[in-house]
Amino acid sequence: MSGGGQPFQNDNGDKAVKRFIGWKFTSRSRNMKNLATAIVFFASVFCARTAFCGYLTVSDDIADPLTLDPQRQFSEKNHTICQQIFDGLVRFDPEGKIEPALAVSWERLDVTRTRFKLREGVAFHNGEPFDSAAVKFSIERYLDPATGFPARAFIDSIERVETPDKYTVDIITKYPDGILLNRLAGFILISPPAYIKEKGGEYFASNPVGTGAFIFRKWDKGKQLSLEANKKYWLSGYPKIDGLVFRFIPQEKQLKALFSGEVDLITDLPGTQTLKLKSRPGFTVMKKASFYTVPPCLNLSSGPLSSVRVRKAMNYALNKESLIRYDLLGNGKPIATFSMEGEVGHNASLTPYKFDLSKAKNLLAEAGYPDGFRLKVLVKANAGRTAKIIASDLKKVGIILDITIVADADILKEFASKVYDMAIGGNPDPMYHSYFNQAIVLYSRSPFCLGGDTEFDKMLGDMVSTLDASKGADLSKELDTYIYNNAMSLFTYQKIIVSGVKKTVRFIPSASGMPYFYLSSFK
Repeated sequence: MSGGGQPFQNDNGDKAVKRFIGWKFTSRSRNMKNLATAIVFFASVFCARTAFCGYLTVSDDIADPLTLDPQRQFSEKNHTICQQIFDGLVRFDPEGKIEPALAVSWERLDVTRTRFKLREGVAFHNGEPFDSAAVKFSIERYLDPATGFPARAFIDSIERVETPDKYTVDIITKYPDGILLNRLAGFILISPPAYIKEKGGEYFASNPVGTGAFIFRKWDKGKQLSLEANKKYWLSGYPKIDGLVFRFIPQEKQLKALFSGEVDLITDLPGTQTLKLKSRPGFTVMKKASFYTVPPCLNLSSGPLSSVRVRKAMNYALNKESLIRYDLLGNGKPIATFSMEGEVGHNASLTPYKFDLSKAKNLLAEAGYPDGFRLKVLVKANAGRTAKIIASDLKKVGIILDITIVADADILKEFASKVYDMAIGGNPDPMYHSYFNQAIVLYSRSPFCLGGDTEFDKMLGDMVSTLDASKGADLSKELDTYIYNNAMSLFTYQKIIVSGVKKTVRFIPSASGMPYFYLSSFK
C-alpha cells in the first residue's frame, strides 16, 4: 500500500485501531486469521482517513500519446491522458451532463457573448495562479494557426476572449453558437501562460503542468506514463488514489497483463475476450452504452464514392448484425446514421439500412460498376478488426478494400496525404452532440474529411447557429435525414464499451469512452 495523506488525526479512529491491535497481540487464543483481519482493518482505516490508497494502473492505449500539450493533440486516447492533468472551464460528467470545472457559473449576455465566473484560489501544479489571463492565453493558443491544434475547425466559432477582471471571462463568438458549451467541454483545457513562455512549447509538450486532479511525474516512452494525485485539487475529497499509471500495451497482451497484476483496468476490452475474463475469479466485466461508433469517411467528391447509388449499395451490402456479433461479440446496436439514442440531435425515426446483397448489386450495376472496384482505405489501429469484417462483406459485391493500418498518433498525417478513398476508425463523441461525428467525417473544413458536400456544410452551419434549443433539435433531425437519404457514409453501430476490471477497483466509465480517473478508487 502506498503511503500518503496526513498522520491520523481522528481520536475515535485512533482508539479503535489501538484497541484492535492491542487486543490482537495480547490474546494468545487468536490465530493467523485474526492477524489478517487486523491488517485489513488497519488498511481500511488508513485509506478512509487519507483518501488516497495506491496507484491505479490502466491499459487505455497501445502506444504513447503524440504529445502532452492539450493544444496540439486531437485523439481520444491522447485527450484522455490530458484531461487527467488539465481542467477546462466546464466538463461533462460520465453521462454527458455539462458541469462546472474551472468556471463556477456562466450566462449568455447577448447572442454572441457568454460570461464565465472563474473558480478562485486555484493554482497550477507549479504554483502559478489560475485566473482569467490563463483562460485567454489558452483559448487564443488553441485558435492560433501557428499552434497547430488539429481540431481548430471545431472551435472556430470563437472570435475572441475578453477579461473584465481577474476572475471573469467573456467569450465572444463570430455568430450565435448554440453548442458553445459543448465545444468548451469537449476540447478546451487550460494551460499556464508563464510556464509555457518560460520553458517553451516543446518542453511543455513532454513536461505538462495543469490544474487537474493528477500531476505529471514521468514518461517512460514506449512503456508507461506516471501521474501523481494532486492533493490540493480544487474538488474536495478527490482524487481518492495516490496516482495513476497509463501502460502502453499491445491489445493482444492486455488481458494477460490484467491477469498477471501488471494493470488494474483495461478500459476497452475486445468483446471476444469477455468470456476469458468472466471465467477468472477476482475480475469483472463492466458494460456501458456509449456515444462511440465507427463512422467511415468517404470521398464524396470524386471516384466511385461520389455516386449516391454506390454509397447506398455499400450500406445494403453491410451486415450490421454480423458486424456486431463478430466485432463486438454482441456488444453494440445497429444505427441508421452517425447519431445515437440519447445523443443531442439524434433522429429516432430513421431505420438502419437492411442487409440486402441483391439490392446492393443492382445499385452498383445502375451506377456503372457491375463488376465492382477497388478502394484505397486508411484504417486506424483501433478499428482493424472492424475494417476486416467490413471488407469481407463488401467483397461479396465486388468492392475490394486495399487496407493500410496506422497507429492513432499517425492518423492525421495520413489523412493529410489525400491519397485515400475511404478511412475507417472508431470515434467517441467528446461533445455529446450529434454534431461531432457529422462534422468530423463530413464537414469540408474537418481534418478528417476526404471530400465534402456544400449543402451539408450549409445545413450544419444553420443548425449550430441556432440558440433556440427546440429549433436546433429540429434542424439536427433534418440534418440526420439528409445524411441518411444520401448515404453519406457507411453506417455501422453504437458501441457498448466493455471494460475489464479487478474487483478491488471502483471505476466509473464515461459515455464518451474518455473517462476521468479522479472518480476511481479502490474498494
